[in-house]
Amino acid sequence: MLASKDYPYLQVSVTVGNFNSPFRALLDTGFDGHIVLPQALSNQLGNPDFLVKTRFADGGEREFPGYRGDVEVVGLGVVYLARLTLLGDECLLGQGIIKRLKVTLDHGTQIIVEP
Repeated sequence: MLASKDYPYLQVSVTVGNFNSPFRALLDTGFDGHIVLPQALSNQLGNPDFLVKTRFADGGEREFPGYRGDVEVVGLGVVYLARLTLLGDECLLGQGIIKRLKVTLDHGTQIIVEP
């Protein structure tokens, strides 16, 4: 079990090829993908493995670089295979990872996570 008092964020470690970095990831229950990383990482990650078509609230669609990698919620000791999308400037943890965990949102003060 892991308790994060940095509500609504979790610390994650992301690995793509030789790239490995920690991130403060916003728990985003409205995002059905795995994880979004800042678009500024495109030079460090190189050529994408695939493109991710994304639909926005206004109905518009765009494609963004996508990568295969690993995500670890720091402190759980479990690594999850993930599809990573480069978009925007914040790290978002979506349903693709969240649904693999037991997540308790404790009165807006902490997140309790279990594998």
